[in-house]
Amino acid sequence: MYQGNIIFAAKEPDESYYLFAAESLSKRLKAILDEIEGVCRAEDIEYVHRMRVASRRMRSAIRNFQECFPNRNIKNWNKQIRSVTRSLGRARDMDVQIEFLQNFLNELTEPHYRTGIRRILLRLCQQRERLQPEIVKVMGNLKGSGILKEMENFCHQIRAVASLHNVKKNSSQVFERSFLAISSQLRDFLFYEQYVNQPDSINELHAMRIAAKRLRYTTEIFSELYVNELEEHIEIMKKIQTMLGDINDCAVWIIYSEQFLRDERERTLEYFGNILSFGRIKSGIIFLQKDRENYRRLYYNEFLKFWQDIQKQHYWEKFQEKILDPCLGN
Repeated sequence: MYQGNIIFAAKEPDESYYLFAAESLSKRLKAILDEIEGVCRAEDIEYVHRMRVASRRMRSAIRNFQECFPNRNIKNWNKQIRSVTRSLGRARDMDVQIEFLQNFLNELTEPHYRTGIRRILLRLCQQRERLQPEIVKVMGNLKGSGILKEMENFCHQIRAVASLHNVKKNSSQVFERSFLAISSQLRDFLFYEQYVNQPDSINELHAMRIAAKRLRYTTEIFSELYVNELEEHIEIMKKIQTMLGDINDCAVWIIYSEQFLRDERERTLEYFGNILSFGRIKSGIIFLQKDRENYRRLYYNEFLKFWQDIQKQHYWEKFQEKILDPCLGN
């Protein structure tokens, strides 16, 4: 981390920062509007994925630019967009799990394990189908709430005033606020560095992934200020996020398999009055669980090596110096 004593005086947002905020929100607003109908039709799981990402990026923008908009509006925007993220979260997780199991089945060479895997796939598909009406309802609430039009109007007004005043988007204050916003997220992310060498710290490594995602979204917001100089850093954050995500996905499957075994055993006993047929299901689920345990170790070791490599390069110190340079006039 940068060790210099850099202190920026607290200032009211200037017109340049208002303009930057308006254009940032407008881009993320368009991304949300583009996905609503596809999410409701549920013809392709990528609509849900893109909408979930778009909602998270919008929340990141709202958080970074909350000083530029009325507090009452900000609270309502956060509430509505957060409901979208939450409603799509479980659906997206299931979509990924279903797709994974379908591929797992296609590559499975041992036929006696298929019954258990197919049973999990069946339950997940049933649960996913039950989620869709609630998702459609949330999309309807989003459109009916008026917040998307409200955001658009605020951004339009800010851009109109900025145009009259010939405002530019790259004032010194915008760079200073960019530095502070990214540095804050970087500090939160690096807090979890202490858990990198602890493979059993499942919750903390998952929290590190979330912090990496927030750092990446904040960096993306301000990246245009640096004329593509942050693209490599964004890709590194994305890679870390993906690697930690793979580790967490395996951990989730391990825990899920244990619970599924207990639940399915109870269902079998309740339906048949005995568990004679349960063995065919059990072997496949245990096979899946052991497979995910092996891959979790593999993914963790890959992540640990990658982390050690970038640490040797003093990667994060260089990153922070890069976003600081424009603030110092370099």
